Amino acid sequence: MTEFICKVTLKKLCDKNIIGEEDIDVYHYGLELLLATLFKAMGLMAIAAITGLVKEAIIFTMFFSSLRVQAGGYHAKTIIGCFIGMVVFTFTSITLVRMIPLDYQQQYILVAVVSSIALVFVYAPMESENKPLTEEEEILYRRRSLGTVIAGSIIIFHLVYLNSKLNYLGTIASTGFLLESLTLIHFSKNRNKV
Repeated sequence: MTEFICKVTLKKLCDKNIIGEEDIDVYHYGLELLLATLFKAMGLMAIAAITGLVKEAIIFTMFFSSLRVQAGGYHAKTIIGCFIGMVVFTFTSITLVRMIPLDYQQQYILVAVVSSIALVFVYAPMESENKPLTEEEEILYRRRSLGTVIAGSIIIFHLVYLNSKLNYLGTIASTGFLLESLTLIHFSKNRNKV
């Protein structure tokens, strides 16, 4: 579906001389990413609305995605695979977080945040086949990854320790960071980091 929308849109833009023939591949890639992201977000929010977990899904996705953009991580080979993985990650995480007794949520947050920072420190950034990183980009994304996970962790701790009623949302946010940092662990022959 995204392929069809991209082709029709880009053909119209080309016909009206808004973009040149030589730039179609670049625009196609960008438009396909944009559409895939929109479809995944709409699908995820639709499922969240049906299950009554909109607030939780938004918080999980915000923390997961904010780190994902900087650190990279495992990527599914298809848009459908990515969507299914994100839905499973999000709603399994929320379900498991709901099972953590209130008395243990702050300890969980501490463990999740420390683990996330450690994993980002060791593994970030992770390049993908579609986006190899130069040495300069690797340094830049490493700094951004660490900055994101540390700043987000400070926000989580600040909110949770100021108001214990926010423990539940803090566990979801810290789980978003933890799961994204776990996707950085990639067991491939091309992986040269420890």
